Amino acid sequence: MDSTTGDRLVEFFTFKYEFLLYTVSGSMLVGMLCGLLGTFMVLRRLSMMGDALGHAALPGVGIAFLIVQAKLLGPIVAGAAGTALLAAVTVGYITRNSRTRPDAALGLVLAGFFGLGIVLLSYIQTSPNAAKSGLQDFLFGNAAAIRPEEVALLGGLFVVSCAAVTLLYRPLMASTFDGVQATTMGIPSQALHYGLMALVALSIVASIQSVGVVLVAAMIITPASTAYLLTDRFHWMLVLSSAIGALSGLFGALLSYLFAGFSSGPSMVVVGSVGFAIAFLFGRRGLVRRRLHERARRAAEAA
Repeated sequence: MDSTTGDRLVEFFTFKYEFLLYTVSGSMLVGMLCGLLGTFMVLRRLSMMGDALGHAALPGVGIAFLIVQAKLLGPIVAGAAGTALLAAVTVGYITRNSRTRPDAALGLVLAGFFGLGIVLLSYIQTSPNAAKSGLQDFLFGNAAAIRPEEVALLGGLFVVSCAAVTLLYRPLMASTFDGVQATTMGIPSQALHYGLMALVALSIVASIQSVGVVLVAAMIITPASTAYLLTDRFHWMLVLSSAIGALSGLFGALLSYLFAGFSSGPSMVVVGSVGFAIAFLFGRRGLVRRRLHERARRAAEAA
């Protein structure tokens, strides 16, 4: 390790610059929030819905900017959340009113909304408006550009999400594992589903400054999928997924600070993917452990 890298490590972990405090706290909150809600998305087999919502947020960013002509948090969040929720409703409408399969409907909505977002962003980038600077960060993320109000938004969403999961733990668990039975028990599964989708949409919108719309779905899917390989207890999966997401955010932000040209979003996803690979090989349901168990069983049968 050269002296420059060592100096930057010290700067990062001692928060030598004020923006590092917001970068680290924002990135970790993104991981915790996406990890917590991603558990439900993975177990409900709605992983692709997270991808669609992430891509669908981009045109909302462009529309909001065109209306207010400034990169303001309130309008940007409102616009992105609006188009993300519209995408979720559109997927449901297409699935219910045509012979289109749900996966095809997700693909159509993802491509259509993301294409519109790219068109709007390209148009804005060619305009003379000086306030357009930084909008490209919504594609791949730039954790260093996180502002205090965005950290506060992420923190507020995480608190609300934790409170919702705690208060509705049993209904959420029942509707996640068996929606039909949950409905027969009087649990409002449909209302819980749309409430969860609203929280996921808001979380995606709040996370796109750090991760970007292209890769935000990975932060929802990867920590939860990793936790699934490490435990078979629902409550532990929630905790582990949030912790893995936090570590992915922390070390992804570190990589983007240490190495010029490393965007925060891809760096966070790479760290999370390495964690998944380790769990896939060595976790309690990992490949290596399964092979060892099979070898031991065959040896016992042969004895």
